[in-house]
Amino acid sequence: VGEPAPTDAGVRLKDLCEISGVRDNHLFGVGLVVGLSGTGDKNPATVRMLRQMLATKHLSFDDADLSSKNVAMVTVTADLPAFARAGSRLYTTVSVAGDATSLRGGMLLQTPLTGADERIYAVAQGALSVGGFGAASPGLPVPGIEHRNIETDASLSQGALVEREVPATLLYGDRLRLLLRESDFTTASRVAHCLGDTFGPARVTAVDANMITLGFASAPSESELVDTIAKLQQLRVAPDLKARVVINERTGTIVAGNLVRISAVAVSHGSLSLRVMPVADRRIDPSDPRKVVDTVAWVDPFTRLRRSEPPAGLRPTTTPGTMNIVAGATVDDIANALNALGAKPHDLVAIFEAIARAGALHAELVKM
Repeated sequence: VGEPAPTDAGVRLKDLCEISGVRDNHLFGVGLVVGLSGTGDKNPATVRMLRQMLATKHLSFDDADLSSKNVAMVTVTADLPAFARAGSRLYTTVSVAGDATSLRGGMLLQTPLTGADERIYAVAQGALSVGGFGAASPGLPVPGIEHRNIETDASLSQGALVEREVPATLLYGDRLRLLLRESDFTTASRVAHCLGDTFGPARVTAVDANMITLGFASAPSESELVDTIAKLQQLRVAPDLKARVVINERTGTIVAGNLVRISAVAVSHGSLSLRVMPVADRRIDPSDPRKVVDTVAWVDPFTRLRRSEPPAGLRPTTTPGTMNIVAGATVDDIANALNALGAKPHDLVAIFEAIARAGALHAELVKM
């Protein structure tokens, strides 16, 4: 059974939970951008689409009379937020659908945006904004190199006008549903206890690891429902974090919580050797305050220099490319050891995968 979370150090329910029924809806449309400076499409499909659009205005042209070099077929996307009313404006993204090379200077013609049900919820139109470029500058990621934005994508700030509203369902029967952003039984139990302390335990039910419901004795008015949601969103609960290690092989980035621990294991990867030794092993006593002396020096595989002390938290060895760590070490300890041994980003991923498959990594391993 979960325990009520401490109220002095926690996270607001507003940041932990979603209210069921409060959600965005994706909108999509296909339109035409005109006014390009010779950077438009070269394919016949755009010419046909332009001719069909002109036909709706009672203008008749043959395909041979039209040129698409200043016109581009584009996809238009937007997100319709919950409670958006007719007349509200949406941020819109416009992307080339054909072979146009740039949308700079273009104007999006009136484009209906539909939802998954094929109904029109908004209409987009307006001048496009394409990001610029920066020349050589000390502030750029790589000084001396020009950095250009992708000109086949553009934005239309406040360019879509909402035409149809999507009703939001907040109550299911007589109950309000809270959905955890990160499903967890312990956190769900803590949220239920917190709500029970505030609104009464009889009104609260933790359905599963994701959903907690709050009941009402009678149908609340709209203002009462808003006040209740505002009140519960300010309550604080300490979430129970799941041990997880996230690795990005391309950048070598490793993110891990402080709950992740690694048991005794030996890893050999190429010329690298890493041993996580049991605490009971007398050869590596974590309480031993001994210092490294010149006769037993740590060998840096990068510089091959002998140092009087290894990096903080690591145990010395007399073998180059080898490092000892006491069991119960954190991912940070392992990463520091591997980096000190010269491991590359792809080495880190392979080694942590091997440790996880050996059952020594007590966490979920997520690769990006």
